[in-house]
Amino acid sequence: MLNHVISGLFSGNAVVSKVSEHTSWSSTYFTRIVQQALIVNGHDPNVVQTITGFGEAGAALVASPHVDKIIFTGSPAVGKLVMEGAAKNLKPIILELGGKDPMVFCEDVDIQSVIPWAMRGCYQNGGQNCCGVERLFLYESMAEKFIQEIVPKVKALRQGIPLAACGASGDVDCGAMIMDGQMDIIQRLIDDAVAKGARLHCGGKRNPNLLGQFYEPTVLSRVTSDMRIAQEEVFGPVMCISIVPNDDDDECIRMVNNCNFGLGSSVYCAKQKRGMEIGQQIRSGMFTVNDFGVNYLIQSLPFGGVKESGFGRFAGPEGLRACCLERSIVKDRIPGVRTSIPPPINYPIEATKGLPFGMALLNLFYNESWIAKVKAIAGLIKYG
Repeated sequence: MLNHVISGLFSGNAVVSKVSEHTSWSSTYFTRIVQQALIVNGHDPNVVQTITGFGEAGAALVASPHVDKIIFTGSPAVGKLVMEGAAKNLKPIILELGGKDPMVFCEDVDIQSVIPWAMRGCYQNGGQNCCGVERLFLYESMAEKFIQEIVPKVKALRQGIPLAACGASGDVDCGAMIMDGQMDIIQRLIDDAVAKGARLHCGGKRNPNLLGQFYEPTVLSRVTSDMRIAQEEVFGPVMCISIVPNDDDDECIRMVNNCNFGLGSSVYCAKQKRGMEIGQQIRSGMFTVNDFGVNYLIQSLPFGGVKESGFGRFAGPEGLRACCLERSIVKDRIPGVRTSIPPPINYPIEATKGLPFGMALLNLFYNESWIAKVKAIAGLIKYG
């Protein structure tokens, strides 16, 4: 939310945010922070507004003639509805939709050094990140060793409520799901994968020891592209492992690209050049070598995806320009100084001058010979 509010303000706009009905309280809280910052700096706080409600409220904003542009973050299904609504008024939009971000570990990585990246990528915020790691690709020769090392670490994750106000100590690694319904979606995806041959190492169900919306940190291996969990967004604490046969880079690229999403991606290997060669063939809006999620932290870089992950960018110069009405404007650079070459063409055109003048202009622009260009300039002066 704050990304789009800040971009809109810094590019000279008023901003109205329609937030998810699941984040109404927190969104209005952050809106008050922004409005207070505007007051402190001498600006009208009313240029930032937040609307809560269900889909009808969002549809009203999309249809409003007072809204010049829509920036939508959400699911592909709802994004298509937003696009359909905006099309009725030819209203420009930016869509930042779902992600199935791949993380690739080549055979030459140091397993102990990459395990923390996999843990953070899959379980940070309980896996509820648009650019979280949803697909982990392990090269065949190191896959078994990696799984042996990481499963005990996932089993050791502490799950619970982190808030002291709820009587908790704060010693929590993985919290709750935001939406209870998402847990049912995750369960169906995992059940489908196991039924089709995936191996469940741990988790795979609601946490029976906790009250609330807690899904156990889960590890699945032997995930293949025909499983729903390889193609649909999980948005939960699930590590989905696919094995790259024969440590083959080309096969890895094929497996990674065999997905309708394309937000972020990352490749880890001993040689950066090899990582870049793999990454340049991955269809995604963002890519990092031997790192994860840093694109989001570097605010000078544009953020966004391709395919079902949407189009358009926010953040960076591209994101600020996207919030502007770009216009082409021409004026005299030096006040009072104007050129008389070429002069305005008078109509009706004089036959003795019009054709030679036009031919000289074409030669100036398109003739590859410098001698011809010099003659063309002389022709412009003569017939202008």
